[in-house]
Amino acid sequence: MKSILTLFVYISLFHISTAWAQNKAGIISGTILNDLQNPVAASVKLSTINDSSFLKITLTDEYGKFHFDELKSGQYTLQITSLGYRPAEAKFQISDSIQHVVRNIIIQTIHNDLGSVTIARKKPVIERFNDRTVMNVENSLVSTGSNALEILAKMPGVSVNQEGTISVRGKSGVNVLINGKSTFLSSEQLATLLKSLNGNEIKAISLITNPSSKYDAAGSAGIIDIRLKKNASFGTNGNLDGGFGYGKQAKSNIGISLNHRNKNVNIFGSLNNNNNKAPENLEIERIVNDGISNTFFQQFSTQNQSTHNNSYKAGIDYFLNDKNTIGMLTSGYFNNGHDHSDGLTNIGSSFTKADSSIIAESPSANKYRNQAYNLNYKSVIDTLGQELSADVDYAHYRSEENTVYNNYFSTGNGSSYRAPLTFRNSTPSSVKIKAAKLDYSLPLTPKTKLDLGLKTSWVSTDNDFKFENFADSRWQNDPTRSNRFIYKENINAAYANFKQEFKSTGIEIGLRAEQTNSEGNSISEQKIVKRSYLNFFPNLIVSQKLSALHTIGFSYSRRIDRPDYKSLNPFVYFVDLYTFAQGNPFLNPQYTHAFELSYNHNKTLNITLGYSHTDNLILDVFLPDNEEKTLYQTVQNLDERSSYNLTIGYPTTISKFWTMDNTVTSNYNLTRSASLAGLAYDRKKVTFSINSNQNFIITPTLSAEISADFISAQIYGTYAIKPYYGIDFGIKKTFPDTRLNLKFALNDVLNSRKANISSALSNLNYNLIQKQETRIFRISLGYAFGSSAIKATRNRNTSVTDEENRIK
Repeated sequence: MKSILTLFVYISLFHISTAWAQNKAGIISGTILNDLQNPVAASVKLSTINDSSFLKITLTDEYGKFHFDELKSGQYTLQITSLGYRPAEAKFQISDSIQHVVRNIIIQTIHNDLGSVTIARKKPVIERFNDRTVMNVENSLVSTGSNALEILAKMPGVSVNQEGTISVRGKSGVNVLINGKSTFLSSEQLATLLKSLNGNEIKAISLITNPSSKYDAAGSAGIIDIRLKKNASFGTNGNLDGGFGYGKQAKSNIGISLNHRNKNVNIFGSLNNNNNKAPENLEIERIVNDGISNTFFQQFSTQNQSTHNNSYKAGIDYFLNDKNTIGMLTSGYFNNGHDHSDGLTNIGSSFTKADSSIIAESPSANKYRNQAYNLNYKSVIDTLGQELSADVDYAHYRSEENTVYNNYFSTGNGSSYRAPLTFRNSTPSSVKIKAAKLDYSLPLTPKTKLDLGLKTSWVSTDNDFKFENFADSRWQNDPTRSNRFIYKENINAAYANFKQEFKSTGIEIGLRAEQTNSEGNSISEQKIVKRSYLNFFPNLIVSQKLSALHTIGFSYSRRIDRPDYKSLNPFVYFVDLYTFAQGNPFLNPQYTHAFELSYNHNKTLNITLGYSHTDNLILDVFLPDNEEKTLYQTVQNLDERSSYNLTIGYPTTISKFWTMDNTVTSNYNLTRSASLAGLAYDRKKVTFSINSNQNFIITPTLSAEISADFISAQIYGTYAIKPYYGIDFGIKKTFPDTRLNLKFALNDVLNSRKANISSALSNLNYNLIQKQETRIFRISLGYAFGSSAIKATRNRNTSVTDEENRIK
């Protein structure tokens, strides 16, 4: 690591000395922003003031930045034009004493007054850049009333299964960030967090398949960054949103955000509540062969879920001066839920003849609590872009689930053949996260930049699984099935990222080092697994502008996925007497090498060709125990997976009032393992998906959106999943004079989204159909109040988000 940093310093000094030795030439650079302080795609024309002669013209990049160099001493003018904005001009002077001018230029949105109707340019729902795909959630109508997890399922290239597990382009191992920081949560607890996050709070979601070394190395399939809204106005202002939904049962949501800002301080906060009742049906048919005969199982289950989610956020930014800001932030949620599951299992010599049956009633209650604190500091050292930022974080997640399993046994003719069996699980869990990070950005020249950073995190989890049988009219602990599992993990990281821009070529090279220490302690089973390892994660990003509209790129990165905390826990979780899930404390991390070629035309058409190879693949598997005639889910390391993918995204304008965005993704996955359930495992599958988003401007105050998706048959681990599709519809009415907007959405119009799964293993025969409530009507009303004088705001990222992703 020391030698790499030394190399970066030498390279930097070489650039500085070379620039100094050359004849001094002036530079004009900056950023084009709109009146909401968002970057704008604009044309920037450079001319001399004395004779008004035209010199150069350029287009801003995706961050609104422009750059002119090799300028002689003199006075210059910039003319900025962009569709939907008023033309703007800015004047500059280059001299012996002023060699480099950096400035942000604000351009004003065009507002056309048509009988109190305001028409303003807005971003499309989907935007594509060389290194990422962005979904502007605030402009998506079909996302009305949805939570963050439901919105993610609508993003091109992203899929979310019935349990809330997220995958990208057919691959698991996704690192979900909120405001640029990972969440350190496992998939189940991450799903709980995302269900608590109201879509009205989300500004945009970015998908980055090959991130730089500035990000944590976790996430072999890429990074999903959820950016929350932040009020940018001076004075006191806020938003109030409320909604109602109905599928088979009712839902509701309400939220309020407040912001007060003056010259020295910004105080902000939000509170959201959503309530949801939803049914879920599960049907499993399977055949078990014990070597002598076949036994047929038919399992039917209906689960009614009721959840009450509450989330909050409050913070303060204090501006010490124009260059230094200190801030504090606290956020969290407190959620409660009740589930009731009714199940019937028929067992016999065929699916049409039941020799015996088991009736199960399983009421449960759960509660989830989260509290997080962040202290942050940012210093803008100079006008050339030198910055220093620091974060210190603490977060505590607590959850408890209590389930009672009542089982009643009967013969084929309906008579009881054994006494009822009743047992219960209690699963209190605690996760504590502490983290600190320091980031430093140093522009060596106007086109050369070095970023350095340090981070450390400590995670401790305590899971106390209690299993009790009801016997002799009282509850009795079962020590053979109870267990306490404690996991501790410390990750220390350092990174260096070097970026160089040439006339038409950009190069970014980085290296991240992460040293990991972990200990998993199954107290009841007396199993301790300790690990300590150091890994290096290089990355390379190259972009080449072929012309003003055409860009090609190449990227490479090495990444890691560590097992989440629940997967390491050897607890046994029952669905019923013949179906359960169990963790694996002996899981190893998986490592991925990922390569990507891309082509981008005018930030619209984007074609990406990717390849990745993963060793020690961590995968959920469904396996049989033919002796006990049970079916269980666990997590194992398979030998390897190779993935090829092709993604084509293309937006087009059909007419003045109709725009369309289409994405086609094709994946070819090869998964191999020398032994899985006693047999060699080798599966290959080509999968493709189509996402289409249609936007309509019906009148200046009335717009509509239709979104459709289709995913072909695929193999995910040991699951063979049949095709599924869905259509969503949304419409929005605005009332500009009153700052009101009314939205209506109907998700899964055809009620077609369901999981239809069979086994990809030759020695396991089952078919599973899982149907959740997906066809939901929603209506939402939003109101903005208070001051609207705009001032740039500070988007605060914390340092614990990475660890939260792995809590379950």
